[in-house]
Amino acid sequence: MRLVFFVAMLFVSLFVPVIGAELDAASIALNCLTCHNDTGKTSAIPPLNKLSALQMQQTLLDFKYDKKPATLMRRLAKGYSDAELAALAEYLSRR
Repeated sequence: MRLVFFVAMLFVSLFVPVIGAELDAASIALNCLTCHNDTGKTSAIPPLNKLSALQMQQTLLDFKYDKKPATLMRRLAKGYSDAELAALAEYLSRR
């Protein structure tokens, strides 16, 4: 009976996506582009096209680790891993 359960769990684990897997940068970027635009018309929300990947990554990490003040960005940045933020910065810098 235990062997059947073990084999069943092994089988299921092969076909179920990994929980907590990192999101791809393009998916995360959709969240960013809701508020940030490339026109620069809104001074309160800066456009992302003026930052390099390194600058953007450092800014995101500063938000995540409470080194930079903000209302919403700190909360958003904390929802992603450092690797996801790095991939996001690289993706957005290439747009």
